[in-house]
Amino acid sequence: MWGLITTTFLVIYCLMSFYIGRRGWQILGKTKTRSKIIYGIVLGLLILAFPMTEMVQNWLPQTFAPGVSITGWYAMIAVVYLFFLLMIVDSVRLLDRRIPIVPRIIRDHDRTPKAVALLILGLITVTLIYGSWNARHPDITHYELSIDKEVGTLKQLRIVMVSDIHYGEIIDEPRLNGMLEAINQLQPDVIVMAGDIVDGRVNQEEFQKLIDILKQMNSNYGTYIVPGNHDRWISSVDSVRDLEEAGIVVLRDRHINVGDSFYIIGRDDPGHRRDQGRKGLEELMQGVDQSLPLILLDHQPINLEEAEKNGIDLQLSGHTHMGQIFPSHIITRQLYAIDWGLLTRGSYHLIVSSGYGTWGPPLRIGTNSEIVEVILKFPR
Repeated sequence: MWGLITTTFLVIYCLMSFYIGRRGWQILGKTKTRSKIIYGIVLGLLILAFPMTEMVQNWLPQTFAPGVSITGWYAMIAVVYLFFLLMIVDSVRLLDRRIPIVPRIIRDHDRTPKAVALLILGLITVTLIYGSWNARHPDITHYELSIDKEVGTLKQLRIVMVSDIHYGEIIDEPRLNGMLEAINQLQPDVIVMAGDIVDGRVNQEEFQKLIDILKQMNSNYGTYIVPGNHDRWISSVDSVRDLEEAGIVVLRDRHINVGDSFYIIGRDDPGHRRDQGRKGLEELMQGVDQSLPLILLDHQPINLEEAEKNGIDLQLSGHTHMGQIFPSHIITRQLYAIDWGLLTRGSYHLIVSSGYGTWGPPLRIGTNSEIVEVILKFPR
């Protein structure tokens, strides 16, 4: 499946590149040959940067690999945006032939094509700069919900949820320290982490840095983690043990009663158990007292009917990144019942986070990084 997706993307990427090259050549027109050679070299480097960096980054020294990878990703996003903006310009040109909407002084001016090209390049540059800044400035997203269950003397529960940190080469220790400070300022009752804590595999030294930071998160009822599809650490008994010894509860297809006041139910990501499959939610909830609030952690916002059927009060998920980079949200909206925000069906509530970190390019365009704060109120 992944091979098919990669091949499809490369075919589309080649078609976009051809279109950009052809339109740029037309814009240059009768420009001097030297300018056309420079254009060809610059465009070629831009187009080839992404596939080339993806091929060579594994052979580069660790010091240079992240920078090379980021350069390739930025180049790819620039090519995609260049294609879409050229398509918009050409659509306006075609429309103008039928319904004149562009002033003649602009349409017929010799310098208009080059001016438009410069405007497009400037817009892409500003967008990438903004996306880089936006990715490093997360929001605090607040929700307030009521659950009609009696929880003794507990009148409300402040949950702080973070997902999709993707700690690794790009989301580094300073970024985690910023997350730590923001979470502790919220003074949570309970902290939950809804998967993709790391970006693939990290060495033991880096994983220990992650644990040392997670240990400093303060809450009344502790910190609970479920794995995401990128969390390769879940296959390491030592890594899970290190987290548990640090007081961080790993919920992999199991539930826990917290303070005799509520349950947290954690599901494994489907990708980690392809052979035998993860446990069904009904099996997973055997022995759960359903008169207490039921909070489900599931990295991917899928199988919503199963959660609703089994009486889950609140499901917390991530994974989607809300597309992360415009216009990818069009795809995530089609794939999931909700790719960000709050969905309510009767007594069932689902909150999907856009995530704290980034995957691939460290950009957030049209979406925001976030830490989620949920105030659960118990009116009984």
